[in-house]
Amino acid sequence: MQDIGNLLQTTRNQKQIELEHAARETNIARRYLEALETGMYEVFPGEPYIIGFLRNYAEYLGLNPNECVALYKQTKIQETAVPPEKLLAPKQPVIPRGVFIGMGALAALAVLFFAGQFLIGKISTALKNRPAPQAAQETIIEKQGSAAYTLGQETFEKRLFIGDTIAIPVGEKEYQLTVEKTAPELYLATDIGTQIIALGQSLTLDLNGDAAGDIKISVEDLDKSDASKGALVEMLTTGLQEAASAASTDIKVSEQTAQPESAKYKVLFDAGSAYPITLNATFRSYCLFRYEQDKGTRDERYYQKSEQLTIQANNGIRIWASNGNAVKMQIIAGGKTIDIEVSRPGEVIVKDFKWLKDDDSGRYKFVVMEVD
Repeated sequence: MQDIGNLLQTTRNQKQIELEHAARETNIARRYLEALETGMYEVFPGEPYIIGFLRNYAEYLGLNPNECVALYKQTKIQETAVPPEKLLAPKQPVIPRGVFIGMGALAALAVLFFAGQFLIGKISTALKNRPAPQAAQETIIEKQGSAAYTLGQETFEKRLFIGDTIAIPVGEKEYQLTVEKTAPELYLATDIGTQIIALGQSLTLDLNGDAAGDIKISVEDLDKSDASKGALVEMLTTGLQEAASAASTDIKVSEQTAQPESAKYKVLFDAGSAYPITLNATFRSYCLFRYEQDKGTRDERYYQKSEQLTIQANNGIRIWASNGNAVKMQIIAGGKTIDIEVSRPGEVIVKDFKWLKDDDSGRYKFVVMEVD
């Protein structure tokens, strides 16, 4: 299956794209991209993953995804060997008449044998199904408990299951992640909301809200249809806090998105390109609420308790609220969901949710920013 692999590798080299850069831009682990280019498909958990990653990678390289998938399937069919004996009709043996008498006797003995085995099996099953002693049952329950881990090293790699917890020390505070689901994607409950990470993807989290990445989480393996198999997860803290701390003190943005030095903002996530976002607002009590999408459409009205509002935008949303604590907001973008608490009770707020571009790295950051 080298044809499709050579096409992917040649196209990437022509565009002068390094594998590490492609992995960051596509959110596909580097080892899976290497497998697509070299034809080492055994590293994938199953056929659907090969097809899905191939489509995403082909589209990223500017190739036709449908044609690439068709080429992969055609090459696979051509490489499937069919043994010659499978193409020949089986010969029908000729049995002499005298043999049927012996076969009848053997059949009668076989019936008696299997009847005896059936009775023995019934008795054995009844013995196995007897209620176990109470002490044995308690031991089994203890083994089914959730595991708790604490990150004491720069790299952490474990197969996690529903209910497992991971404690992450950041500075003088300890943050906890809890596994909510492991299929079809990994769901982690955090202090900044539930985070969703698909197979082969990575996500960097800012746990303490200082605009610096504290931990990078990657999903290396999971079964989309069987949560009992858990998810193989790698967590990395090497150099993230130091590098991000330095970057957070001097982030340069383009002239179009430059902000005053006094502006305060928090990075919610970053990406290789800006993409549409959705804001869900749930009102806890009466509130005068106004919003503006992409510096265009503006709407304002009073909202009552339990009312909900959904806002979609391509680049950014500005909101005003007469009581910031009266509204709970949630940002959904790029497969991520982040819960946001915006202010103290009774505080009038004006906030921007927008994309900023870092000219040095060429990447985009989605931030929440206070507006004077």
